[in-house]
Formats: sequence, C-alpha cells, structure tokens
Amino acid sequence: MTAPLVFVVLCTGNICRSPLAEVLLADRLADLPVTVRSAGTRAVVGEPMAPPIAQSVTARGLDAGHAAVQLTRTHLVDADLVLGLAREHRRAAIELHPRVVRRAMTLLELVRIVEQQGASLAAEARATEADAGARLREAVRLALAERGSTLPPTVPELDDVPDPWGRDDRAYATAVQQIVDAVDTVSHWLHRSAGPR
Repeated sequence: MTAPLVFVVLCTGNICRSPLAEVLLADRLADLPVTVRSAGTRAVVGEPMAPPIAQSVTARGLDAGHAAVQLTRTHLVDADLVLGLAREHRRAAIELHPRVVRRAMTLLELVRIVEQQGASLAAEARATEADAGARLREAVRLALAERGSTLPPTVPELDDVPDPWGRDDRAYATAVQQIVDAVDTVSHWLHRSAGPR
C-alpha cells in the first residue's frame, strides 16, 4: 500500500485563502489517501480563520476550527504537492526549500493543467499504477511535469487568487468562489485518477 500523499496549501496570513482550500480539499478527498495541510508565508500565527471565511466553511457544514501557522521547511520536505494560492507563495516555498521547485505550482495553475489535459493524465495514471495511492501519486507527477507546457493565462495574475484580507464582502465572495470552483475541478480529477483501470 502506497503512503498517503501530502498536499500543502499556502497563502500569506493562513487565515483566508489557504485554510479554506485546506478544509475543502480535505473534505472532498476524504475517501482518498491524501493528507492536506496549510500554512502562511507571513502567517498571523495562532489566529483563527477570518470571519467571512469561517462563515463560508460552516455554511458548508465543515469545521472552521483553525489556528494560523507559519510555513517552515518541515512543511515542504515530505510534501508531494505544494499549492500556492498565488505565485508569490510558490516562490516563497522554493526560496525556503529549493528542492520543492518540481513539486510546487499555484492552485489555479493546476486547474488550468487539469482543464486542458486532465482526462489524458487521469487515464495514463490509471493505466500504469496498481493501487489508488500509486495512481494518485502518478497523476500528480504527470500534472507537475506539464508546468510550462500548457497554454498560459492571458496575464500571469490569472494564476493567482487575489487576497481578500482587509477588503469588502465582494472580495471575500470572489475568493471563496474561485477556491470552491478550483477545489471541485482538482478533486474531480483526482478521483478519476484514483479510480479503477
């Protein structure tokens, strides 16, 4: 049996974007061998989720209990996939632990790869690996290998989920919807990848 995959989701303060993505991914992937963690590149250590994010989480029947943690090298050493909510978070992870460069991308970059090539990547993973964990690991490896070879966004900022911190309710609603949609896309692809041959 393959060891569970470790996904690490990053944002700045670890009170808005990354804890939401962590909770949603953990919920959607609960039936798969995946562990999801989050951290902040400049975390507001010990702080709970921002109220609009916590409300969004509890409205979905999920647990909003959270205390922000600062990203450390330890988070990255055993990570199979590092997902920044913006390009700056991917960059910060690589500066902290350069060897993670081949395992890091933004969440929306992964969505772009999945939307363009997800079906073929899932089929390839299912065809070549024996158990669900190994198929997931292969799917993630294949997606990471596609970084830079898929059609780029029209502007680089489209690979970022804008930070809603300190902004109005509309900014929070936009960030939440982007993350929900992204997690739905990624989790659907991972389930297809983990499925039987």
